[in-house]
Amino acid sequence: MLKFDENDELFVGDEILKEFGNCTECGLCCKFFTNLPIYEEEINQTSTLLRISCEEFKKRYTKIIKDSEEEIKRSLKTPCPFEENNRCTIYAHRFFICRTYPLFMNLTTNQLILSGIYLCPQATQFYEGLLEFYKKQNYKFYEQLLKKEKQVSVDEKGMKIQGKATLFSPYLDWLYSKK
Repeated sequence: MLKFDENDELFVGDEILKEFGNCTECGLCCKFFTNLPIYEEEINQTSTLLRISCEEFKKRYTKIIKDSEEEIKRSLKTPCPFEENNRCTIYAHRFFICRTYPLFMNLTTNQLILSGIYLCPQATQFYEGLLEFYKKQNYKFYEQLLKKEKQVSVDEKGMKIQGKATLFSPYLDWLYSKK
């Protein structure tokens, strides 16, 4: 099973967007997701960049969220305070969650979440590619994905699917073997 930590160079995010064309720069990913988790190290780096204290950064730009284990974490306020006219004002220093979009990795549980399906063009193309891959490689699993999709409601944030990294890794490995 794949294991990730925040220092890994991963084959997700920007690389996935390149695989499916350029980002349309619609900014929807910055506006509609309610939780954009960030790491303490990112808070330290960005507060230094902005020349403010970590406490000031937290007060201005973050909110407290609780995960399923009721562990308290930090998330950027949404819409993202660094989005301006569909552009990221700190793009070169953007957060891990932004770098890996449309895949979000929970580094604690080794879960991957594909967000923004039917909202973000690239997330939708990735999902459709995932379906097509499993349709050819593992039809039973393809049917399970379709069945799950029918049980999920699509809202203004699009649809998301999640699972262990092994759900996505065969498809990602296949994608990058084509290069």
